[in-house]
Amino acid sequence: MPSMTTTPKVGIFTDLDGCLLDRETYSFEPAQPALRLIRERRIPLILTSSKTRAEIELYRKKLGNDHPFIAENGGAIFLPKDYFPFSFPYDRETEAYLALELGTYYPRILNALAAIKTETGVPIRSFHDLTEEELTSLCGLSREEATLAKQREYDEPFLLEGGEKEREAVKSKIKEKGLTYVWGGRFHHILGKNDKGKAVEILKRLYEIEFHLIVTVGIGDSLNDFPMLTAVDRPILLKGEDPLLQEIPSSQSLTVIRGAGPRAWNAAVLQLLRS
Repeated sequence: MPSMTTTPKVGIFTDLDGCLLDRETYSFEPAQPALRLIRERRIPLILTSSKTRAEIELYRKKLGNDHPFIAENGGAIFLPKDYFPFSFPYDRETEAYLALELGTYYPRILNALAAIKTETGVPIRSFHDLTEEELTSLCGLSREEATLAKQREYDEPFLLEGGEKEREAVKSKIKEKGLTYVWGGRFHHILGKNDKGKAVEILKRLYEIEFHLIVTVGIGDSLNDFPMLTAVDRPILLKGEDPLLQEIPSSQSLTVIRGAGPRAWNAAVLQLLRS
């Protein structure tokens, strides 16, 4: 039976890079006070990232996190088996998870990006084509993390040369092919019709069955986080140095925190939970 509560349960959906994780070092150490409070209050912390399932599993282990997570910009939701005490439809079962897949078949995304490179003439470097050594240099990843980052299933990051004209040409071609473009703060991304917000909406409904009343919080720092921030009750934007975010004003529903990374994330969560 779903548990009926009079006090709403809080659930936190968070991006990783530039939020809970430092964008350069990938450390979450400055966020430990907020993480301890989250554990004490048994608040579901749902990692919601453009990272792959394999990468997120690594951080779930480091964080001691056993909650569902959303991988590759909403490409799939991975729910630990027996996490919810009721049945629901899912698309795929793995050894550890029930997966709800919202994304597009990865080979189709790679083929589309290759065609766009030819059709536009814009120099594009696909994540698939980057070596592990290049990824460690570009992103500061360890060799292990670079290997995990290349285990993609629903979303392809890429680099392109040029300015706004070239980016708009690529974005137009992506849309023409029935796919979606997003900017993730470090890479451009091509993916299907999925986004973080659609995945959050699905998980919200499952949590509502479980807890009846739930207040959802979302924490992001990039344009690809806005679908997630739109889907939650309490959206929080960590506004760092990304020039694409500088013109976005705060609103009644959106809380804007100046700063980025785990220190700003820690301050935002402590402010929220202690208010």
